[in-house]
Amino acid sequence: MIGNLLVYGGMTLIGLGLFLIIRGVREQHAFHKKQPSSHTHGTVNGVQTGDEGDYFRSDVNSGGVIMIGPLPIIFGSDSNTSKKAMLLALILMLIYLLMVILV
Repeated sequence: MIGNLLVYGGMTLIGLGLFLIIRGVREQHAFHKKQPSSHTHGTVNGVQTGDEGDYFRSDVNSGGVIMIGPLPIIFGSDSNTSKKAMLLALILMLIYLLMVILV
């Protein structure tokens, strides 16, 4: 009974993960389509130069957790993101240990 629940739960999480990946790729594609493209304004030694004022820059922070059994590998681009990843790793470790105890 609990084995079936874990299998269906795992399949649901895999499906949710795939849905979120596809959604993220679509949103990223739509975001980049809205950004203004750089226009060229001349040449320097035969190489065309662009107007840097039209360039849109957004800072992106990234991080994640790789779980190998109950042991996490945590990475992040800055300390705030790493702290959030550590909290996620702690929650995942507790869920893993509860599943091991219950099964």
